[in-house]
Amino acid sequence: MKPTMLLVLFLSGVSAQGCSIYKAATAPPPVEVERVRVGSDRTDVISVFGTPRLTEVTDGQRTDMFEFISGLHQASKSRILLYIAGDFFTLGLSELVFWPLELAVLDGKEGRAVATYGSDNTVQTVKITTKDGKPWEH
Repeated sequence: MKPTMLLVLFLSGVSAQGCSIYKAATAPPPVEVERVRVGSDRTDVISVFGTPRLTEVTDGQRTDMFEFISGLHQASKSRILLYIAGDFFTLGLSELVFWPLELAVLDGKEGRAVATYGSDNTVQTVKITTKDGKPWEH
């Protein structure tokens, strides 16, 4: 391998140092989608999924569409210790492995939820899917 290529790899690793640590530290918690079901109150749905991305009212019936990211359990953040050790012992080159791993596998699962409410603001129907439309699996 040419010395310039080694230098580029080294500088890439050093400049990316800490990126996987930041990504792991700011990862979203899991979303408790099982708490939302027919009969739930609208405020409960919002407490699970956050602010609706879109709200429509048609013929007196409200429909909310949510987009969310369900991450890993907070205990999984202990991987930060591995990232710190890897960065220390490899002078940042471990980021070439840890950063893509964070982005590809440990970033969380994107989902959508559509909830329709009755006049009393309780859920009449709810559909939870992955962002690409496949059924959500717990």
